[in-house]
Parts: sequence; structure tokens; C-alpha cells
Amino acid sequence: MKSPILTVALLSLLFLASCITRNKTSIETFNQDVYNPEYASGFKILGAENSASTLIQITNPWQGAKDVTMSYFISRNGEQAPAGFNGPVIPAGAKQIVCMSSSYIAMLDELGEINRIVGVSGIDYIANPYILAHKDSIKDMGPEMNYELLIGLKPDVVLLYGIGDAQTAVTDKLKELSIPYLYMGEYLEESPLGKAEWMVVLSELTDNREKGIEIFREIPERYYALKALTDSVKQRPTVMFNTPWNDSWVMPSTQSYMARLIADSGADYIYKENNSNCSTPIGLETAYGLIQKADYWINVGSVNTLDELKAVNPKFADAKAVHEKSVYNNNLRSTPAGGNDYWESAVVRPDVVLRDLIHIFHPELVSDSLYYYRHLE
Repeated sequence: MKSPILTVALLSLLFLASCITRNKTSIETFNQDVYNPEYASGFKILGAENSASTLIQITNPWQGAKDVTMSYFISRNGEQAPAGFNGPVIPAGAKQIVCMSSSYIAMLDELGEINRIVGVSGIDYIANPYILAHKDSIKDMGPEMNYELLIGLKPDVVLLYGIGDAQTAVTDKLKELSIPYLYMGEYLEESPLGKAEWMVVLSELTDNREKGIEIFREIPERYYALKALTDSVKQRPTVMFNTPWNDSWVMPSTQSYMARLIADSGADYIYKENNSNCSTPIGLETAYGLIQKADYWINVGSVNTLDELKAVNPKFADAKAVHEKSVYNNNLRSTPAGGNDYWESAVVRPDVVLRDLIHIFHPELVSDSLYYYRHLE
């Protein structure tokens, strides 16, 4: 007859053996596509057989990154991270989220999950009505990171804006504090629809993947219905972007999402010298030459009138678009404190941006009022 002690010991060994077997799942088994983006190039969601948990794989999440791949384990049903995985483990259904960019606020709002946000960066410059109405309870992490405040929030995940090596100190500190984080790279997408598709990443974090996919799928339908209006346009006006910042006039590449929006709205981006995958500064004299030729000039800083624009630099008075009063700025939805909804919700509403641009360049095709853009007079 076996003693009770021996029986307990044998059962314990069997239990440990089964745990060891379960934990032998390796990172290589997460090779099944759970969500393969149609427009975005910077992420995918992977699964494994007999596992409810998933792996979010993010590539090159900051400008200039090459061959950088980051993986995040989204844990469900108490499942442990697979052997060989050393990245952040994030509980599915994250309820306490800190957003270090306003774009993520817009994505969570679009998903109906904005009430999960407990911390943001630069709360005074945010335009979202929910955030502004809850300034007493939602904490401001500051432009960098207030770690003492962060610890008190006990976040399930911190959403980081990828700026390369400068973030290493932040991620090292978050690891030390055992606070999960995830790099978002939507701002690097060349497709306007690709930028919006990153909301699926956040729907995975909040354990609402199917809802996120369903919400996102409606955006390309609206976008392409608008684009079809310009497919037969023959007269395509030229468009200039931006104003100088600290004596540097930065222009997007011909592969950028802004250039894509211009083409899809039936216009022609005037600067074709940069076909790389990032924006580049151009000489001021080159820029002055371009504004003298461009039919339209958009995204001109924080100004609201042509007089304000000319006050920035007297040379702006020579711009063709200034003479013809065809200057538009993307700051119609601004707050008194300086927040601008364009830099928030436009990421998930590329169809609305496209509609604005079609209205500007081809008003005969779209009669709706402008939503993000204002006409400078």
C-alpha cells in the first residue's frame, strides 16, 4: 500500500512534468497568420496551434530603422510566453493604457475604447473631447516620461512613439519597472490606409480584434469611392507643402502618404526630387522657387489668414497661391490651447482628409464643407 506522502510526491512530479511540456512551446510555433495587413507594412499578428495568445510583430518602427523586428506577446487564458521569447508580455484586454502620441488616442476612440486611457503626453495640446473632459483623472506624462506618476497608474501597456535610439533609456526603465510597452510605427506608413490599419494592433491589445477589423474595413470602402471621383480628372493642379521650421523647409517624398493623398485627390505634388522613404529638407531658395509656381499651397504651419502667412516671411507674398488665394491650412479643428485634431483623428479618417482635398482641388466633385482644412483669406 502506497503512503499518502509518496502519492502526493508522484502527483506533484506529474504536474511539474505537464507544466514543463506546456512551456516547451517555442517562439517558432507562432507562425500562423492571425491578421496579415492589406495596406500597412509595419506589423502583423501571428498565432500558434492550440494557443489563444498571439504575437504582434512590428518591424522598423522608427525612421531610419533597418532590419529591426520587435515582438510582443499578447497573453490570454493565463498562457505563458513561449521559450525563447524575451520581449514584453501584455495581458489581452489591457484596461489601463498610456498613450505617448495623440494618434493612439484617436485609434482607441474610433474603436470605442477611449475610456481605457489613463495617461497621455502633452494633455494641454490634445483636441479629443473625452480627454479634455477627463483632465482631472487622466494624467499627463509630460513630453518625456514621469516615471513616478507612471508607477502610480499601474498601466497594462505604454504605447510608445518610435524615435530610435533616443527611446532606449525609456524602454530600459520600463523593463526595470516591469511595465509592458509597445512601439507603434503608423507614422512611417506610406499608405494613408496603412496608417489607419494600425488600429487593428490596438484592437488586439484590447481583445477586440474582430471589432477592430470590422471598423477598419469600412475605411477603404469610403476612401476608394471618393478616389473614383478623380480617376478621370485631366487637369491636375500642382501642390506645394509646408513652411520653413528653424530655417529648414522639409518636404515629403513622392512615396509618402501625403503625396499619395495628393495624387488620389486629383492633383500633382510639385516636388519630385525626393523618392526615398522619408521626408527631406530642401534649400530655401529651391522652396521659394516652388511656391512661385505651385497652383495650391497647403499645410502652412499655424497661420489662419494670408496676412499672417505673409508676416512669417515677406517672400511668401510672391507665391502664386497667395496671389490666387489658393492657400489652405490643416488647422480648422484647433483648440484654444494649440491642439489640432488633424494630428489626432485624421490618422483614422484618411477618407475625410481625401474628401477635403478633393473639395479644395476639384470643388465641382465634392460639395461637403471642409472638415480639417481652412481656406486662408
